[in-house]
Amino acid sequence: MFDGLKSADDRGGDVPKTKLLKTSMRHQFNEFFDHSTLHGIRYIAQNDRPLHERFMWFSFLSVGIVITSIIIISLWEKFQTSPTITGLDTDFHNWDVQFPAITICPLQSTSDEKVWEYVSSVYDVANTDNERVEIFYKYINAIASFSYSNIEQIKTFSDYDWLPKDNFKDLAYKVVYHCEDLMFDCTFKGEPYNCCSGFEPIFTEYGFCYSFNSRHVVLDWPWKPENYSKSGTEYVYETDNKLSITFNTHNTTKNPLNIFIHSTDDILVIDTLPQHLWTRRIARILFDSKQTYTTEGARQLS
Repeated sequence: MFDGLKSADDRGGDVPKTKLLKTSMRHQFNEFFDHSTLHGIRYIAQNDRPLHERFMWFSFLSVGIVITSIIIISLWEKFQTSPTITGLDTDFHNWDVQFPAITICPLQSTSDEKVWEYVSSVYDVANTDNERVEIFYKYINAIASFSYSNIEQIKTFSDYDWLPKDNFKDLAYKVVYHCEDLMFDCTFKGEPYNCCSGFEPIFTEYGFCYSFNSRHVVLDWPWKPENYSKSGTEYVYETDNKLSITFNTHNTTKNPLNIFIHSTDDILVIDTLPQHLWTRRIARILFDSKQTYTTEGARQLS
């Protein structure tokens, strides 16, 4: 009963390899289209769908491939002409690391004695109405202590036309505490240091302060030391024996000091909170400084 059956060899030889390859490729493409995660690509291989729908999905796929290729080629050409190489430096040493700025702001920046001396130099106190002297005294105190917190107080003097209306900075210089009135016996990195050469005047939203290693201090003031020149930015070096600054203060129980530790480029604003309010109950403040910077080459990319 099997006499009519013949093997492939008996019928005339092997199936052509090209036909097997075409069949295999067709099967592989159908499998790829059916199981691909690209949206719409499986519709191309479904024979039960209308020809125009299959052509539509084929067109969408072709346009997507062309656009993607154009973007990839343009990005590749851009990378070849102006590459950006990003590397992580894991061998960082203490070079070009700035010592933090230390800003000291007394709660009361004016000296009562100096304010009274100034008032006495303007008016003959003995022969002047007491109310006028008192108003002038309070006004000078408020102007010299000008800060974000006493703006409303200064507005209360707007009705007195006879009060000074300009040169407020010069007026403040005459009645504020000088550097030597607030601190003495300074050392920096374990070496004796001239307090008033390092701590320079600065006007902030907290009022009149003194700042060490800040770039925004006042460059000219009446009681600056002889042969004064603006201090350069202080840096941290691996050869430093100590990384500290110390100083003593006068009567901080009566007039506490706000201590700010910040970057040399920062300007104190009212939102900046002090790290400490010094009343001599704490003798030492330890801090860990972290500095983030952008190299000149990377800055040009922004």
